Amino acid sequence: MFLVKYLAVFFVCLCCVYGRHLQIQLTGYECFYDDIAANVSCSLEYAPITGANPQLDAFIEAPQGNLLYKAEKKDYDLFRFVTTNSGVYRFCFSNVYDSVFQTNLVYFDFVKGKGEDDNFPGASTQTALTHMESTAYSIHEALAVMEQYQNHHRIREANGRIAAETLNSRVQWWSLSQALVIICVSVLQVFVLRRFFTVKRENI
Repeated sequence: MFLVKYLAVFFVCLCCVYGRHLQIQLTGYECFYDDIAANVSCSLEYAPITGANPQLDAFIEAPQGNLLYKAEKKDYDLFRFVTTNSGVYRFCFSNVYDSVFQTNLVYFDFVKGKGEDDNFPGASTQTALTHMESTAYSIHEALAVMEQYQNHHRIREANGRIAAETLNSRVQWWSLSQALVIICVSVLQVFVLRRFFTVKRENI
């Protein structure tokens, strides 16, 4: 039994891990590259989560060097496109405004191809769908839209939570500094009052 547990852990460690949601610490300029075949449906969703100015620039460049997408000072965007040529596509993000570098935690989700839709019954068939297949496919599309809304609200929740935690930390440190000032002023007042009563009459 002990050996079986070790073998199970070993095989789990060997399994490939697939993840498409990434978060990067952006300070300046960052690019990502992916080799994509022609006629592949892709989508890019991104949003800055933290930072003094939660906005960033983004662009997608084709293998030939022409720009497929370019946006400036966006706080959220979702872009879908179909590749025309095969090759290495470049996805770049930057938060450089007027030579001032600001640190942003950036979330982005890049989907290459249809993924699960390729294996879904009725997604690419040319024949008429049965009532059960059309209902299942409608539910599948509604769940995909729901996933996009969940990602959007999750980003907004993370942005608000981090802003609230930062504000809470600043208020806490401000309160501690005010308490320290009050204690120092109280001690100084007691010291000054004691000096008034300890001065001798001939020295007044």
